[in-house]
Formats: sequence, structure tokens, C-alpha cells
Amino acid sequence: MRNFLFSIILLWSLTAFSQVAIAQEKVLTLSEAEALLEKAQQKYSKAKDAYRKSLKTGEETTTLKALRSASLEVGRYRLEIFKVHKRDFLRERAELSDEEAAEFFPYYEELQNKLFRIHDDAQREIKRLLRSKEPVSDAEYQAAVAKKIEAVQEEAQVQKEYYERFLKILPARKIVLIFDAEARFSQEMMRTKPGKQGNRQNLLQSLKNDKK
Repeated sequence: MRNFLFSIILLWSLTAFSQVAIAQEKVLTLSEAEALLEKAQQKYSKAKDAYRKSLKTGEETTTLKALRSASLEVGRYRLEIFKVHKRDFLRERAELSDEEAAEFFPYYEELQNKLFRIHDDAQREIKRLLRSKEPVSDAEYQAAVAKKIEAVQEEAQVQKEYYERFLKILPARKIVLIFDAEARFSQEMMRTKPGKQGNRQNLLQSLKNDKK
């Protein structure tokens, strides 16, 4: 039961830490993110021990809150490390210079954050309906579909605006290379099983070997 609870907490963090990371303005380097992740993992380990002890005293409400917070922090820095790896891969595949990368990636991150918000808003309503313990009317389902359609249209408009901005920063060829790199990166992530030690570390190497 306790292992199940810890799994639920970690799963909760996967859906929540993206929103926390979006609010972070400073782009971390890999070494900075790794150092912060190590500290966060130590904090999580202590919080987990405290929660286990609190189960015996009936004070788990307070320690559970601390455990959730620590789990969220671990997820945040794991996401930052993932983003650094993705930026490095896109930069290499698109052959971006230092100047091009410095100008391009702030806008690229902006785009990703906006797309996440749009998708998350629509998806949250769908999840609410599917989890509802009360009967859901057809009108509510219709509204959810309409909201999803609006989200798709908004995503397309936002992408159009940013792609046009990218064309003012990079040659069209390099933008096409970035599109291809994004697809390759996503495909590799789908093949990577979460929770397996070493899979994430080997992600970049696997992608670098794929030069076809």
C-alpha cells in the first residue's frame, strides 16, 4: 500500500512539475540542473522517511504535503535536464551557431510553454468529464469537443506566428532540420521506458548515432 502511495505521488508530480518549470525564467545549464536535482533527491528521501515514520503516529497529513512538494521539486529538475538534452540535440542536428542558438531557443521555449498551456486547458476538461462520478450530459461532451477543436486551432495559430518569427532568425533549411530533430527526439522518447536506470543518459547518444 505504501509503495502504491509513493507511485501515485510520483505520477502526480509528472503532470504537475511542467507547470512549475514553465514559471521558471532562468534557463539552467546541465551542471546546474544536475546539482539541483541531487539536492532535491536528498530532500525527497528525507521527506519519504519522515512520512513513513508519521504513519505510526497519525501525523501523515503534514508529512504527505512535504513529500508531495519534494516530489514536485525532483520532477522539476528532471524536466530541466531533459530540456537541456533536447536543446543540445536540436542545436547539433540543425547545425546552429552560438549566435543562432542564443537568439532562437528563448522563442522556442516560449512556443513550447504556450502550446503546453493550450493543450493542458483542453485536456483538463476532458479528464474532469471522464472522472466525474455524476452523469455527464451530451451537451457537456459537446462542449469538451468544441473546446478541443478551439485548442487545435489556437495551437495552429500560435505555431504559425512563431514559425514566421523563426524565419527571421534562421535559414529555412535549419528550421526544417529542427522539425526533423523534434520528430526523432520524440520517437526515441517513446521507445525509452521510464524508470530504467541509464535510459535517459543514453538518449542523446542513441539519437546522435541516428544520422540517417
